Amino acid sequence: MEFEIKDGIPIPRGVGKPRKYDLPLEDMSKGQTIKVPLAKSKIASEVKIIRNYCLRFTHKNPSYKFTVRQLEDGVGVWRL
Repeated sequence: MEFEIKDGIPIPRGVGKPRKYDLPLEDMSKGQTIKVPLAKSKIASEVKIIRNYCLRFTHKNPSYKFTVRQLEDGVGVWRL
């Protein structure tokens, strides 16, 4: 079996698991907040997902800092 070697072919984009929340973190200025409304029964589990999303974003963009807090009717994300 023979193989052909080619140049200039771009690498296809990886297809991973889609994000549950696509928060506009890169558009936030310092002092701004995003509120994610959720049912009270889902807040405790979803706050962990949102916190991890923000943490992964800050690892890729070290100039951004966020804090995530549980609210009575959802989850709040603040840019510091």
